Amino acid sequence: MANNAPIFSKAGDVSSNNGTGMAPTLTTGNNNYDGTNASAALVYTAGASGGFIQRLRFKAIGTNVPTVARIFINNGSTHTTAANNSFYGEISLPATTAASTTATIEEDYIMNLAIDASFTIYVILATTVAAGWVVTPVAGQY
Repeated sequence: MANNAPIFSKAGDVSSNNGTGMAPTLTTGNNNYDGTNASAALVYTAGASGGFIQRLRFKAIGTNVPTVARIFINNGSTHTTAANNSFYGEISLPATTAASTTATIEEDYIMNLAIDASFTIYVILATTVAAGWVVTPVAGQY
């Protein structure tokens, strides 16, 4: 049974593709403002009844140069067509250094956004980094 008047999501979802794929690691950069680049990573897909995305968590997995992560909402069609994407926001990601005695940084990008059925969230880095950033959606499906 569908949740026809959602206040809370029906099920939590920290996957990138509605329960089938886990958080992607981003390393390739492209200074792109329309989301059409092939290196844009799918980080969330809303289910058949839509979804709610609370935030994106960016976790450094080693040594990286500083960059910017750009976030796009896609209407569920191909992301390589600019008209299908909306540039939603961006977050600065600092330089990081891998060490065995200290944790690498994590950054949260708050969204608190309900999105339509089959809509997706894509992320692209502005510059290429060495080790990468894992992007995990903290979300729910209706």
